[in-house]
Amino acid sequence: MSTTSRASFLGLQPLVLLAVITLTGWMAGVLWPQALVTVGITSYGMIYLDSYAILAAVDAVRAGADPYATNPLDFLWRSHAYSDWWLALRWLGLGRADNFLLGSVWTGSFALSCWLAVKPRNFREAGWMAALLLSPPFLLVLNRANNDLVIFVLLMLCGVAATGAGWLRQLLAIGALVLATGLKYYPAPAALAFLWARPLRRLPLLLTGAIVAVAVTLAAVWPQISRGRFRIESGIYTMGAPLLGRDLGWSDPAAMKLSLLLLTLAAVGLARGRFTTGLAIRGEKRERLLAAAGAIVLLACFTAGVSFAYRWIFLFWMSLWLWRRMNEGTGTSREVWTLRVGCGLSMLCLWLDGGLCVVVNRLLALTPAQLTALDVPWRMATQPFIWLLMMLLSGWLLEAAMTTLREWWHERAAA
Repeated sequence: MSTTSRASFLGLQPLVLLAVITLTGWMAGVLWPQALVTVGITSYGMIYLDSYAILAAVDAVRAGADPYATNPLDFLWRSHAYSDWWLALRWLGLGRADNFLLGSVWTGSFALSCWLAVKPRNFREAGWMAALLLSPPFLLVLNRANNDLVIFVLLMLCGVAATGAGWLRQLLAIGALVLATGLKYYPAPAALAFLWARPLRRLPLLLTGAIVAVAVTLAAVWPQISRGRFRIESGIYTMGAPLLGRDLGWSDPAAMKLSLLLLTLAAVGLARGRFTTGLAIRGEKRERLLAAAGAIVLLACFTAGVSFAYRWIFLFWMSLWLWRRMNEGTGTSREVWTLRVGCGLSMLCLWLDGGLCVVVNRLLALTPAQLTALDVPWRMATQPFIWLLMMLLSGWLLEAAMTTLREWWHERAAA
């Protein structure tokens, strides 16, 4: 074996290790469902429960029934809560009988997106990525084959294409974002991630094009958006700014407005207080844009209402970006400290609810009344960590946006 091929083989080892660890963990949840129950994840006796709901709506349309009413074809009698774009699956001839195939394609595409878009550079980094991918929110989204997996893959394609030098690739990036927005609405704010696209001379056109394309898409699906806005009760494996507000007696709209104000103030304070980490300039273009897109989507979901915990999957790219910057050994002591806090908070937010479920299910014998009484104290104890992470994300994004705009202005003035 030549030196070059040997180096290439050794260079693949962290990626192979990551794939083996994550596949082993995911398959363990399939083969031993009780392990998932221990961390609080219930499959209701069916794998790929959420992809099944979409295919049940497709079958309802095919049968001439109303997919937006209570659907007896679905395992849980759920109505179709998403865009009409999902119903185009019937043109591919798909139905409930194809659920295992569709769910496996979604989960496989998600896995490849996590492994290949930003590959691990060493064994420690592979271990960090595995800890993210085996966390309960990731197990939850994979077990249910929720369509957030499709949105994640589309955002990955958007980020990879947007960092290319050619116009065609960047137009494909806008197309991927348009498709994600039309399918599930909430990726729309990721249009702002085109601030991280390069070269800078194209920034005004790319950013304007992405915003206009997303706005037109939202206008096209606007009558359907209300379907996806339904109340999700507070509990384990939920996330969102209104959770804390509900426990304090506030309405969801009031909590959402206050969260937007607090995060804006935090962003301004952090961006001006030298807690910055160089999201606009440090690291590869691809990893910067993916980290920004994921953080923007996560913040949008957090402030917009209560979601299920699988929205945490969009923290993946930002967590990896933080890990790499923390291990570079550069920057001021304050920046390094902030990066360490960001990494620690990322892991806490992903594992806190699962850790509680393990303790309750394995070590404590609580009655249903005692479990219910534990909900509010648990949120009061854990929500500050989530809020602190969201504040840091907002600060890093604002600092990076300001840095990018300053660079563009200087480049324009020099030209």
